[in-house]
Amino acid sequence: MIEIPVELGERRYAIAIGHGLARLLPDVLGFLRGRRVVLVSSRRVFALHGSRVARALAALGPVAHALMPDGERYKNATTLDALYEAFGRARLGRDGLVVALGGGVVGDVAGFAAATYMRGIDWVTVPTTLLSMVDSSIGGKVGINHSGAKNLIGAFHQPRAVVIDPVFLDSLPLREVRSGAYEVLKCGILADRALFASVRRAPPGLRGWNRVDVERAVTDACRVKAEVVERDEREGGLRRVLNLGHTLGHALESVTRYRRFTHGEAVGWGMIGAAWIARRRGLLADPAFDAIASAVDHLGPRPRVSDLAPAPILDALTRDKKARAGRTVFVLPTAVGRVVVKGDVDRAEIKNALRVMAAREAQLER
Repeated sequence: MIEIPVELGERRYAIAIGHGLARLLPDVLGFLRGRRVVLVSSRRVFALHGSRVARALAALGPVAHALMPDGERYKNATTLDALYEAFGRARLGRDGLVVALGGGVVGDVAGFAAATYMRGIDWVTVPTTLLSMVDSSIGGKVGINHSGAKNLIGAFHQPRAVVIDPVFLDSLPLREVRSGAYEVLKCGILADRALFASVRRAPPGLRGWNRVDVERAVTDACRVKAEVVERDEREGGLRRVLNLGHTLGHALESVTRYRRFTHGEAVGWGMIGAAWIARRRGLLADPAFDAIASAVDHLGPRPRVSDLAPAPILDALTRDKKARAGRTVFVLPTAVGRVVVKGDVDRAEIKNALRVMAAREAQLER
């Protein structure tokens, strides 16, 4: 087992990574023994893994479960209210424990429910997708979507532990593996040239990606994110770099009502758009742009962007929660391993980036 500490003073916790850790939850979470537990999961994930995880958690205390629908469009107030009801039925108190078993949507909603139920109770996340392992499970950003924008309603509520068992990836569809790999690649572009190179060496489209290489990529990506969170827990400055690709990515998800793109696919397109803006500004050399864009394409096919009108995307950007003083904030790569944050990207630059993204789509289809 590998442990990566997230040093946040009294909110310190560890990211535990290891093959088969789901069976060892009583040992990993032994410091939480004696709690009443509610296991939150999606119906699909619970059908695959829920019984096994619930049996392991029973060593901590009485276990109830609450199931929520699958999909980003269910990351809303209705689902949140249903969790509150489930917590009440389970007689969860201030000393209770919420365990989130699933992908990013489950973690975000369950974590926000834990943050707000009885003004905050402890929670643990057991991510089951590559995307949630390397991204949403770390850092305590929890919340739900609003009709106006993604993640508009939320909080910072750090988990007591993150338990990553790569065995869960064996049941993950290839498209979901690719979705998480875009976030792994993002970490490489941000701060780890060796991680970037390792993703580039993976098989095209990630078919047959070696298990050892996947686990190493998970560990390296988690280290990158943990180091950023330690230095800026509440996104006051440095942590904004983790939004590379997310500004345009969230807008793409929003205008398609979370039905076309996985989160990672949208971020992949967003990274190409951000890299193009950086290239046009002279911040990113042509070979570096080509390396980043080809690395994104290497991970596999992504849904179309060419049929999306610019106007709704630009409108969605104005509601982005990262906006400052009414201006859209972009994270722009300046090299593989370095980025800058810019708050002066204008509509013309964004429109140009969207045209380039559409042109690249056409090029890939040939």
